[in-house]
Amino acid sequence: MQHKQKLGQIGLGLVAVFASTLALSCSTSKAQQQQQQIDYAALEPYQIHMKCPKLTGEKADWINTDGKPLTFEKGKVYAVEFWTFGCINCQRNLPTYVKWHKQFAKQGLTVIGVHIPETDEEKKRSNVLKNIKSLKIEYPVLLDMKAENWKRYDQQVWPSVYLVDKRGQARWGWIGELSYNGAKGVEKMTAKIKELLAEKLPQNEEETEEKP
Repeated sequence: MQHKQKLGQIGLGLVAVFASTLALSCSTSKAQQQQQQIDYAALEPYQIHMKCPKLTGEKADWINTDGKPLTFEKGKVYAVEFWTFGCINCQRNLPTYVKWHKQFAKQGLTVIGVHIPETDEEKKRSNVLKNIKSLKIEYPVLLDMKAENWKRYDQQVWPSVYLVDKRGQARWGWIGELSYNGAKGVEKMTAKIKELLAEKLPQNEEETEEKP
């Protein structure tokens, strides 16, 4: 029987690889450590190719959508990012998501921020709304106060972002800061967005909204 992995499990596998590499470095000589240091600039988005789980939430949980719950519509591309406002790593990624929204929204990209609280302060709706405003987030945000979507995606780490293609398939992902220690996540994930937007669906595929 084929084991069906979830998105978070795939990303967590990469984190484990990085951690084991660092652990190995700690046990070797200084010269060997220099050779075994992670080349963050060489890191690539990880490839996924699996159906993206539907996002769940009440109408009141959706911000910047006029209360309309969003689904993955055929023919559109999505960037689904998991964050919480008190996470400094998440904060460092947010300007990139804001830029994606401004740059690609008219071309068919929808950025969705799934906010999962970690602390008591982050669990207060008023605090989340205040931070969405102060951080100038205009793209849709889903308040995942009970971590339902966190569990559906089997998330383990803040921040994480997934790119979903025009068929609703998760295609690319990135775990952690996009620009951490010289990583080129912004440039590489932006390039993947452009590729997904440029893809053409066969004419026999109807561009209809996915049923809830």
